[in-house]
Amino acid sequence: MFHVAPGRMTPAAPVLMHGAEGFRQHGQALPLAVVMLLAVASTLYFMFNSGQLVQEKIRLTNTADAVAYSAGVFEARVLNYDAYTNRAIIANEIAIGHAVGLASWTKYAATTSENIAPYMYLIPYAGPAIASALDAFATYADAYTHALAAAVSLHDAALQALSLSQFVMHGPGNSVAYVSRLSLMKDIAKKNDPDVEVDPIPLVDTFSSFTERYASRDDRKRLGQLVHDSRDAFLRSRNWSLGLVVLCHGVELRKRGSTELIDLTEGWKSMDTLSAHVYRIRRLRCRHSEVPIGYGTAYSKEDLDDSAYSYAGSRGTNPYASSLAEGNVANGFAPYTIGGGAIPAFQELSKKALNDMPSDPRATLTVRVTKEAGSQRYSGGKSIIKPQGRLARYGGDHAKGISAATASVEVYFERPDGKNPLFGKREYGSLFNPYWQVRLAPISAATRALAQGLQGRLTP
Repeated sequence: MFHVAPGRMTPAAPVLMHGAEGFRQHGQALPLAVVMLLAVASTLYFMFNSGQLVQEKIRLTNTADAVAYSAGVFEARVLNYDAYTNRAIIANEIAIGHAVGLASWTKYAATTSENIAPYMYLIPYAGPAIASALDAFATYADAYTHALAAAVSLHDAALQALSLSQFVMHGPGNSVAYVSRLSLMKDIAKKNDPDVEVDPIPLVDTFSSFTERYASRDDRKRLGQLVHDSRDAFLRSRNWSLGLVVLCHGVELRKRGSTELIDLTEGWKSMDTLSAHVYRIRRLRCRHSEVPIGYGTAYSKEDLDDSAYSYAGSRGTNPYASSLAEGNVANGFAPYTIGGGAIPAFQELSKKALNDMPSDPRATLTVRVTKEAGSQRYSGGKSIIKPQGRLARYGGDHAKGISAATASVEVYFERPDGKNPLFGKREYGSLFNPYWQVRLAPISAATRALAQGLQGRLTP
């Protein structure tokens, strides 16, 4: 009989298995764990490296978009500047026309005052005062026309400055605009990523041929026609008639005059005449005679060929007064000018753009930016993690050792309200209205293939 002391337990002895099967299972998890750790490390490294490459791709793509959009904004601003300066040219041309027209009208009014002043003395009491007032007006009119001549000189100088500013903005063949745009693109690229380079020659660039300088006489008529059509009523016609003629008896006063842009390009000339047309019957026939009363002319430069212009019928209705007006030029005219008030050379959409895209002209730009593989943050670049052995296969080789991204923009014309609110009609793009805008655009398959070809590798 066995006795066990209370409160004490005797531990059981361990049982060891001495069979072959038991020794085969001992330590089996260690090599499996090593294999699993290697696989996990490879996967993690691959994911990390891929993530770094994706980040580089996204950054490069965003940089390309920023570069392209900034270049498009630059182009739109250049076109809007051209539009504003063209409008300023039109405004200054109209101002010259008004100065010439006012000078002509003032000279005509002064001549009228001088011619009728002697007859005012026939009016009892008030006649001398009226005659004195007319003489004073004729005297002060000369000083006024000198001021108008100075205004013509100032506005002509403004025309030349505006035209020159467009030339400086674009340069020969748009070279200045191209250099300025490239400098801007490089600056934007460096601010987004200091290691990015911009191709100096874009994949697609229609901006260089989108505008041209119109300098010949025939070319300048495009702007001249717009100026001519923009004349107000004072410049178009200053006509009126007063009197009564019945059965070939009576007197009618006929005022005629206008201001014309000669040949739509060469300069301004104005004429104003007033004649009394007397009708009476002599020798059984109705006779008519013209008595010139007032006449005057003014021009922005001399020797303008205005033989084709009647000045709102002045030469036909008041031929005698019109011939006198040719020699009665407003004081101070023609004033000293650089261009004589002529339509200067100006920038406008090229003939090619107007012919190819008359209703929706657009300029397209596609840029390409690159980044050296060695400057990218991944294992094959400047990352401090440099795998060895089998892990080196995840280095991420680049075609020609660079990454590249492309982006495209369109510069297009569109009013903010979508149409012209004055006439309710669509307004086509030109460099006479400053509504040029920019937008990112899709890249064509041909352009994408060209970009891949530059890198030496084509992909679907």
